[in-house]
Amino acid sequence: MSTRTAIFKEQEDGTFQGIYCHHDGYIEGVGRILNSFYQDPKDIQKVIDERRGLSCLGVKPKVFYEYGNTRHRNLMFHDWQKFSLYVRDEYELYVAKSLEEIRLFEYMTLTDGDKVDGWLKKIDGNEVFIPFRGSDNNGYLYVQLRSGEWLVSIMNHNSDMTEFKSLSNYFSK
Repeated sequence: MSTRTAIFKEQEDGTFQGIYCHHDGYIEGVGRILNSFYQDPKDIQKVIDERRGLSCLGVKPKVFYEYGNTRHRNLMFHDWQKFSLYVRDEYELYVAKSLEEIRLFEYMTLTDGDKVDGWLKKIDGNEVFIPFRGSDNNGYLYVQLRSGEWLVSIMNHNSDMTEFKSLSNYFSK
């Protein structure tokens, strides 16, 4: 079973950009990799700048297309934890104005050409654009602040997300 998550980084203007990650979203998976290998904010920004939903997050900020060719496909079986892998060819970027938008799954998804992803719905005879909000998530959200500190929000027993806490609290010094 996959533990899906979203990984965000605070931008210079105070907004947040993020990506989807399909596998190992729990603290001992993605959380440990972020805490151990992505302390420099430039590193996770390199991954986010690829604008791809990840299959898995690796310890290096290099992103490969998992099914692109034999060499990259073999990463899944040999060096998968070294590199981040994606499987879908579509661009996808999450954007949020605040930590609260992230925690409440109110962030938007941008696609090719920075278009907000969504659908049209008929309301009172008019077609109204309804943007997609949030992502398919199994209970963890990660955010790196401009200072480099990583935060995590975890789904509680009521299926609500907790307030963000420092990710380093979950690891012994």
